[in-house]
Amino acid sequence: MKTLRVGTRKSPLAMKQTQLVVEQLNQLYPIEIEIVGLSTKGDRMPHAPLTQIGGKGVFVKEVEYHLQQKTIDFAVHSLKDLPARLPEDLVLAATPKRAMPYDCLILKEPDTLSQERPLVIGTSSIRRSKQISQLYPHAEIVPIRGKIETRLKKMVTQQMDGTILACAGLERMNYFAQLPSYRILTPEECVPAVGQGILGIECRKEDHELQQLLALLTDKDTWLAAQAERYFLRQMNGDCEIPIGAYANKIVDGWEFYGFLAEDLEATGRKLRLTGGDPLSLAKQAIQQLMPARQYC
Repeated sequence: MKTLRVGTRKSPLAMKQTQLVVEQLNQLYPIEIEIVGLSTKGDRMPHAPLTQIGGKGVFVKEVEYHLQQKTIDFAVHSLKDLPARLPEDLVLAATPKRAMPYDCLILKEPDTLSQERPLVIGTSSIRRSKQISQLYPHAEIVPIRGKIETRLKKMVTQQMDGTILACAGLERMNYFAQLPSYRILTPEECVPAVGQGILGIECRKEDHELQQLLALLTDKDTWLAAQAERYFLRQMNGDCEIPIGAYANKIVDGWEFYGFLAEDLEATGRKLRLTGGDPLSLAKQAIQQLMPARQYC
């Protein structure tokens, strides 16, 4: 097989995630792989709200364009960035074992939560802001975007008490030891984004040999969770930028499925937890129970 070119965003986290995938592939199959860093609209406009520059997909569309133009052979994404439906000529080829899926509330000072004054929390995620407002009703939510380093710096320079980041990114970049204080939010407190903690490896549908190679990286439970969560996202029209989250998790006697949905940007939102033997069946049950709050594009 020829030297493969793998595309990804240029951010430090995206490059790190892609390097992890390359290392896993090299352990399974001796092949030359070149990492190609690509700029996306979401990266070029770090201060603009995502809802104003294209919403879900602004971090992947240009990477997918390079796939379709055959300037790269496959791509590595954070699965939570992928829209519910992929282009017809592309396919999700693999999902390696999931990293920590939860959200992390990072605090500027260790005693922040014990103080009686209102908190100022930075996040541009409407899913996170809805659920944080339920946890801390007196918190003020302010917008903040950017890579991990940028958000941690803004937390200090913009006088915030805290910010929220995905545990998976903090873990992969070895940031936990550097944080002044933090609290990992359980899915009961904050249902994660669909696919959070999962890497999505995408390639062209026509490249059957490459699909077979990439599939060697797939973790079965991670794949089942990803399929269930993304089904929930599709059926709930989650690309409309409504507050939505889902998390499927293998437990001792089956699966658990957490769902969160707000009808619109003004609604408080509802969450649930279901248990059963199959994550996709649980996703379908969650859809039925949350259907009254469904928002159509």
